[in-house]
Amino acid sequence: MAELDQEEMLTSAMIRAARGLLGLDQAGAANLAGLSQRTISKLEAEDNLSSKDLRRRNALKAIRSGFEKAGIEFIFPDEKSGQGVRIKAASK
Repeated sequence: MAELDQEEMLTSAMIRAARGLLGLDQAGAANLAGLSQRTISKLEAEDNLSSKDLRRRNALKAIRSGFEKAGIEFIFPDEKSGQGVRIKAASK
């Protein structure tokens, strides 16, 4: 996966929404991302996840990768719309 820039950083709300769409509790999300439940809990509780902290960035990359493999599509804000989360359409 490409390096995440600030515009494509997950937010705590996006993590919670993606987890909800997949019907996962924090432990299930942690398993999907290869992280601890405590890490998921801490990230979901924070308002601002932007950081230069390498561990946090790696955790966010793991969460994004795990959720995307499970069928989640993250929508990042741009000049036309805000952030969002949805389940990818089935390929034909």
